[in-house]
This record gives sequence, structure tokens and C-alpha cells, in this order.
Amino acid sequence: MLPTHLASGLENSTEPPRDAGIDGYVLDNMEGAVDQASFLAKLDIPIAIVGPHGTGKMYVAKVVHQESGREPGQIVQIDCRAFRNRKDAIRRIQKELKQSEGKTLVFKCPHLMSADAQNKLAKQIATRTLADVTPPRYLPDVKLVALFPDTIEKLILFGSLTEKLASVFAGFPITVPPIKDRKQAVLRWADNILGQECAKRALAVNGFTAEAEQAMLAHDWLGNISEMRQRIGQALDVVDSESREWITPLDLGIYAGRIVDEQAATPTPESFLEAMDIMPDTQESSYNPSALEQLDLALGEAVNNMLAAKLVEPLGAWLSDDLVLAVKTRYRGSLRTTAEVLHTKPRNITRWMPGIEGRASARNSSSIWNESRRLVGEWARESSRSSQSPLDVSRNMLLSHLEKLSETLRVNTRAKFMDMSVPTYQKRVKESHGEGG
Repeated sequence: MLPTHLASGLENSTEPPRDAGIDGYVLDNMEGAVDQASFLAKLDIPIAIVGPHGTGKMYVAKVVHQESGREPGQIVQIDCRAFRNRKDAIRRIQKELKQSEGKTLVFKCPHLMSADAQNKLAKQIATRTLADVTPPRYLPDVKLVALFPDTIEKLILFGSLTEKLASVFAGFPITVPPIKDRKQAVLRWADNILGQECAKRALAVNGFTAEAEQAMLAHDWLGNISEMRQRIGQALDVVDSESREWITPLDLGIYAGRIVDEQAATPTPESFLEAMDIMPDTQESSYNPSALEQLDLALGEAVNNMLAAKLVEPLGAWLSDDLVLAVKTRYRGSLRTTAEVLHTKPRNITRWMPGIEGRASARNSSSIWNESRRLVGEWARESSRSSQSPLDVSRNMLLSHLEKLSETLRVNTRAKFMDMSVPTYQKRVKESHGEGG
């Protein structure tokens, strides 16, 4: 809540925020977040922008930068998820702070840094003094912004955000609501993203069918704007391959049966999703599942849909393929960094690529796998580096879903789903149960 004198300044402001040059602008005030960003940008304070992944926090940061009167090219994104260790974080932040005159520094997920790195950054912000500099120097004229996926209070409670770093950004946090709470802007964002993605592909598409627009308005968009961009990009790939001019709900992967079916009979717990639907709602309605949680659900759905269609595809291979490609894309093709994130060696990535490319046609043409592929990409973009290989994490999730079907599915079929021999599959099952090395 803003103090009275600041709140009144916001309410009495009649000049809309400037939007020229901000990529993705669609006349979406984000329930007041844009107005608040425009106002706070003129104050000499650090700013926290809070909201689930994909809601447009970086767009709000660009509004802060622009409204602070700084030059367009002087905004620097510091992705704290990419730091390998404490020293790497401190070294990169020190470098950026020293050369930050006239810039806006945007810290993405700073709560994922080590406590030492967080506290050192907090001390420099609080004292407005650069650390490890002789003689002591004040911080340059810099605008400081932090992007958080949840409220500052919750991040402290969960033990990921230190109180010292929280204190310097906790003054007037800007909350960016999920797009499901901004229904009036859904079609504006969709049209804007469609134009951008068509330009990238040099495509001319008329737009969305009326059914597609209705489906988008009804969809929950758990992945927010990031999910919308992924779905539209994948839809354009379908349209391009089939020479069609309009995007349908099927192209977007948003099916009518998953949106509204008032005449449907009461479901019975025969499928994975139906079983999930009838479970008691024990969580708050405001809960936003992580990309990994959504991927886990999608993998279960993919297995069950494959079985319903009487198909057996190498989902284990497809899962690893899409994860390797997504991580490689995130780190701009760097084999070394991709290998580090996946806990393997660069030569292995090179060795895997022919197989990944050879499976691309079957993998990309499977409508059943479409949602899992989208969520693999989202997980790769949103995750920080982990002590456990993402390849192992995702394979174990798929393995868990197959093992739940162990009474109805033969072991050789489960092995085919994982793209393994039966002995290898059985060994992996034992390892997952802690029975093997």
C-alpha cells in the first residue's frame, strides 16, 4: 500500500506512461502496475516487481527505465539464475555496479543467489557505497530493480530471500497480476504476439478464428504471457506447414473439452487428469504451480493419452531431446554452458545432436506431446542451476508415471516409453527406489 501522499500523486496523474520503444506494449495497465511503475520511476528508490513467471515483469521494468528518463539502450538484465556459485554472482554484480552510471540494473530472481551474495548487494544498496573499492566510492547514478516470482514476505518465509536484501527492495513493491486476472487484455496480447511471431517467420496470417478467441478468453494461462507466446509460436509452425490463414483452438492446443462442457457427464477416475480433477481442493485459489509442477502433470496426461490412442512413442527420448534443445537455446547455443547446466560434458551434447535431429519430425508432429514440449521450454527458461541434473529430474518424473501403471502395463511397454532396454529400465526403477547405485 502506498502512503497517502504517494497514492494521491498516482491517482491525480493524468498523463499516461510513454510506450514508444517498449516491446510488447498492448495498452494493458496490468491492474495499475504500469501507472505505479511510471510514478515510482521518478523516485530515487530501489523497486521490486512481484508476480508469477511470464506475467510481464520485465515489461514493467522497461516502463520504470523509460519513465526515469534514462537512455533506451541503458537497461541491463542480470539473470541471477545463471550464476554458477557465490563468487560468480559477486564478481558479476560488482562489475555491473561499477559501470552503472545512467543505467537501470534489473536483477531477475535475486533470491536464488547465495545468502552472502544477497547480503553484499544489500549492503551496497543500503549504504549507497561500492564494496571492495579503495578509496571508498558512492554508487553511480543507477536505477535498481528486482524481479521476484512471489511476495517478498513469502520468499523470506521460505528461506530463499535474506531479510537484508528484502529490506532494501520492500519499500513500494509493484505487483503484476497473472493474465487470467486481466481478461480485457488477453486478446490484445495475443494479437500483438501474433504480429511479432509472424514477422519473425515472414508469415502473413489473417488472425484467430472466433472459436480461438473464445478459447483464449476462457483459458487460465497458468504460464501467463510466456505460455501465450509459446502456444502462438507453435500454432504458426502448424499453419505454415499446412498453408492455412487462420489459427484455430486446435492449433493453439486449447481444446474445447478442456474449457467448457456443460453437458458432460460426471467424470469417473479412469484417467490421470480425471483423477486429479476430483481430488479435494486443499490449496489456495491464488496458488500458481511452477513450470516443473505443470510439466509433471502434462507428462502424466501424455502417457495416458498415448495409451488411449493405442500408441507407444519414446517419450523418454523426446523429453531429453526437448530439454537439451531448450537449455541450449536459453544459453544461446553455448555447448559448455548447456553441458554444465545438464551435468554432462560438451562432447556428449555434440554426440546426442544427430539423434535429437533425427527424432525431431515425429516429436514435433505429435499433438499429444505438444503441451509437454512447451512446458519443457518454460521450465528451462525459468529454472536456476541445480545440484541435480534436469535430465535426471524429468526422466524420474516420467518414470514415476509409468510405474503407477505397472499393474496394467507390461514392463517391455514401459521400457519402450522410456526408450530403454528392459534391463536398463529395471535398473533405473531400482535406482529411483534407492535400491541400486
